[in-house]
Amino acid sequence: MAKYKYMFLLMFAFLLLTVREVAVIQFGRMKRKDSEIISLNKKFSIVGFMYLVFLVFWIVLTAINVLKVYHLLKYDYVDSIFQMFNLSYMDNLIEGFFNNNDHVWYLRTYDYMSNLTNGLYWMFFSLNMSLMYCYRGSVGTIIYEEGITDSGNFFKWEKFKGYYSCGPYKKSFNEETYYKFIFNRPTFFSKDNTLVLNVHSEYKEAVEKAVSVYVQKTEEQ
Repeated sequence: MAKYKYMFLLMFAFLLLTVREVAVIQFGRMKRKDSEIISLNKKFSIVGFMYLVFLVFWIVLTAINVLKVYHLLKYDYVDSIFQMFNLSYMDNLIEGFFNNNDHVWYLRTYDYMSNLTNGLYWMFFSLNMSLMYCYRGSVGTIIYEEGITDSGNFFKWEKFKGYYSCGPYKKSFNEETYYKFIFNRPTFFSKDNTLVLNVHSEYKEAVEKAVSVYVQKTEEQ
């Protein structure tokens, strides 16, 4: 089991990073709760969905790997499919095949363990990333007296050089319309960097009123 400790430590580090990410965002929301002006649309996280697909892919791939080798070992070497996940038992089995010069079984079980540990690692990684990005999307956009939170990222008003709105645009899958609010902010290299908010037409005037108090409106670029 010692040789797997780095993998488990890395998985634990991913878990801590996800928990920290959620905790920081949630703490910020709680801290600024009393200064909230308007809460806008939640967001569907495409990145979160991609990691979810990635997770399903690794689950299927790992399941195929487990079942394939289990059917080869179940009569002579394993009592149940759960033993296939017993890393110590499988390592002892591999060592036994090696000591007995049973090269065919050794290579099969060695490849199985390599694929299993890789699969578990990528499943855990994909699950953490999917949860993190989906949570960020669920936060959506919130306008505060101090600034804007967009998908968990907080931007203070003084970071923006100006903003402008454009539209209306019509969504392709329904009859609803929305506007784009585009905020300009300088970067390290003095080039414009933008934050783009898609605002439903129902909230357009409210957002315009709230934002114009803190950021100067400019001409459309």
